[in-house]
Amino acid sequence: MDPAADPSMEPTLETLLTFYAERMGGPLPSTLLPPDQPLHWQGQTLFSTAQTAEPPYLLQSTIDAFLSGAPLGHCSVGFWGHGMNSHAFYYQRREPWCSLFLRLAYGGFYDDNERAALQIRATMEWFAGFLPIVSERARHCIVVDSMGDAIFRIALHNGEVIEGDGPLFTPEGGPTDALKSLLEGA
Repeated sequence: MDPAADPSMEPTLETLLTFYAERMGGPLPSTLLPPDQPLHWQGQTLFSTAQTAEPPYLLQSTIDAFLSGAPLGHCSVGFWGHGMNSHAFYYQRREPWCSLFLRLAYGGFYDDNERAALQIRATMEWFAGFLPIVSERARHCIVVDSMGDAIFRIALHNGEVIEGDGPLFTPEGGPTDALKSLLEGA
């Protein structure tokens, strides 16, 4: 039976957290979830603060719309995919101080999902520690990492701007060298 036809069959946030822990080998850091807003099922194993009438930001072509139009307080987290190889883990967040769009490859037919799971878990654990630092030290932070294409721009309170092409963090290399001044003393 289709969960949309019977709301009692809809996956719950607990379903997502269990699925994540089983696939990634550890829990999703709870600090990455909004403490004061419910997350609504959006389909597959994706949850969002958005109501179903709002457009989900799931494709490469929706990044600009997310950055310019997603409401403040928006958070999406989970797994979504279509076709044989366009599957990903999503973490999207819009706050007055940040716009974060992560679309990390996972679950595609040709993907190395074991390696991807290790990368996603390490990345999310790193972001759980990084976001409190950047929320305190930056006026605004934009991070996009979508299926390997990545950019970032962080404007600090002291006027310094940190920006670049490429991910802020990789499990193999840790945080990018560009973050050195931001992370010093953290």
